[in-house]
Amino acid sequence: MSENEPANPYRISKNRLETIVDAIFAFAMTLLVLGIDAPKFDTIEAATRLAPYVQKLVPQVLIFVIAFFVLAHFWLEHHRQFHYVRLVNPTLLWLNIIILISIVLIPFTTNLAGDYMGAQIAVLLFHLNFLTIGLLFLIHWNYLSRSHNLSGTGLDPMTASQRFRLLSVMPGCAILGIALSFFSPPVSLVPYLFIPVLIIINRRSSPGQPECSPGMPEGSDRTG
Repeated sequence: MSENEPANPYRISKNRLETIVDAIFAFAMTLLVLGIDAPKFDTIEAATRLAPYVQKLVPQVLIFVIAFFVLAHFWLEHHRQFHYVRLVNPTLLWLNIIILISIVLIPFTTNLAGDYMGAQIAVLLFHLNFLTIGLLFLIHWNYLSRSHNLSGTGLDPMTASQRFRLLSVMPGCAILGIALSFFSPPVSLVPYLFIPVLIIINRRSSPGQPECSPGMPEGSDRTG
């Protein structure tokens, strides 16, 4: 906002939007664990039935771990994107709301895929959920990087391009997972395990990529 631009009391501040984003991410990440069915055996039954039951929980635990780390990755990327936000306009606000709609669906699609990992439709919904979020993050970043009135002067074209490539990792893994789900639904989850490796490779191929904008130190965000 320029010095001559009057304050808009109806504009959502950057800090307020970040607060609800953090809360919803935390809520979604916590709900994931509810998809793991806890056994209800008495003491006598547990001695013989608990071990086989825990073995059957392995798919649920595996997909819980994958979904949790992917959600953590999205949360971290959202934090990094919002470092460059100077102010929030209606378009940026609604882009974030649409992202949050997809985020709160993750516990449902994760539980569905964990309970029916052998069913292609269940795993496919899981992949489509992550693909949607990944594409929304790309749209969000593309809009922010092109809107200089929102991002200020700290976001240079090289950083914008590097982060776009980094954000493309998730949609790429989701697309590969969708393709693999037609052959083996359980195996289609494997691409997500390579996300940390792909991110490291991407960052090493882009030396000098800043984690934070030198032109916008922490705490410099403005409210509308």
